[in-house]
Amino acid sequence: METSKLEKIRALVGEVSEEQLKYVDCFVGDGIGLFIPAVGPCLYAITRDHSHPAYSFVLTFDDKGNFQAKGKNITPAPGEVVAIDPGSLHHEVPGQEQSRYIAILVSHTLHDREARQYDLAGKAYDFRRFLPGPELINLLKEFMTEHEAGLPGGEAVLAAVSIRITHSILRAAHGINSSAPHISNRIEINRVVEYLHHRYGEKVTVDEMATVAAMSSSHFSRVFRKETGLSPMNYLIDLRLAKARRLLVSGETCVTSVALRCGFASHSHFTDTFRKRFGCPPSDVMTP
Repeated sequence: METSKLEKIRALVGEVSEEQLKYVDCFVGDGIGLFIPAVGPCLYAITRDHSHPAYSFVLTFDDKGNFQAKGKNITPAPGEVVAIDPGSLHHEVPGQEQSRYIAILVSHTLHDREARQYDLAGKAYDFRRFLPGPELINLLKEFMTEHEAGLPGGEAVLAAVSIRITHSILRAAHGINSSAPHISNRIEINRVVEYLHHRYGEKVTVDEMATVAAMSSSHFSRVFRKETGLSPMNYLIDLRLAKARRLLVSGETCVTSVALRCGFASHSHFTDTFRKRFGCPPSDVMTP
């Protein structure tokens, strides 16, 4: 990891080490960071009674998340956000299955600057749980896509999206425009995405996905492509490749083992698919 990136992460997270983040996908700009445990836990998150210098908003995707703070367990429902103030002691309680979530860390400076527009600067969250606005997921995806693209003007775009993310969180957390209904465009597709994240290493068919979504196979395929931009199988392949890449980057040394763990039938099939997707063989991304 580049030194400049690690410094940005530490400004939000605290004195975290690169080793503690080896299983985590990190997307960091000036003032906001997104952290997603990909193939294992965040080893900093499970450190007992830690805190962050930034505001932390943990968006959960399943019912396996469990946090401890103030001597109490906090178990958010799927789709809920847990808001954690800077300096508040807490830790993630690891379970038998890895919980899926995005930790959104917003710097104290960015958060309070934007919160002043609502007269909310300095108002404590105290582990409040709330439902995010329907736009938040798309904003997070936009941030991650721009972060990875590395295009000219990228820093300016990230800064703009960071402000939009902050306002989305502020409005949802404090009930601003709360009369607007909380609408999930495609709950069925989200259910399938969760299903795939837990079973990407298994053989999964489109018919099985359609059953999870309670749709016919043809209708499901059309809806899935509309919502994600990919066919169901291409989405699954991209997911498998992303998980495999994270395993290789985090120190796994056996390409065949990674291939089988991530649902590929053979070493050669995995290598060919990986090369087409990333432009290099799996060995090129392995940690030396």
